Amino acid sequence: MSFIPPHAPRTLIAGALALLLTGCGGDPVPPPEPARPTFTQDVVPLLQGSCGFGSGCHGTAYPAGYVPLSPSVAEPAVLLERLKEASVREPSLPRVRPGDPAGSFLLHKVTGDYTGLPCAPGACGERMPQRSAPLPAADVAMLERWIEQGAVLE
Repeated sequence: MSFIPPHAPRTLIAGALALLLTGCGGDPVPPPEPARPTFTQDVVPLLQGSCGFGSGCHGTAYPAGYVPLSPSVAEPAVLLERLKEASVREPSLPRVRPGDPAGSFLLHKVTGDYTGLPCAPGACGERMPQRSAPLPAADVAMLERWIEQGAVLE
């Protein structure tokens, strides 16, 4: 019994066999590198959409942690500098430490994992965004990549 239709062109058959033979023992092909996140096109919209508009936390006149995320207030360069300052909840950690996702309080806040942090249990605050679903894993991974790649403006 043959799995190759009798009308299949010989070049197609030869190509398929070559692919099978070289693909089995060859070097693995690395997955494509994810796009480099940018602050203004990736990070700011994520934070504004999840934590600013209508959240009652960072989209108000008195934003939580002194981090305003409303579009009228959040000039990207100013917001980035604010994010690099010490956290209000845990002053020993910056909200974002460029190149160090594990040392960035923002990443701990969005995951809700405070393991190994110096703040006392319960003192680190709630997971962000509060009162809504956790950020999707792809968004957390994008934030982590952005911080890991230096937390630059663009």
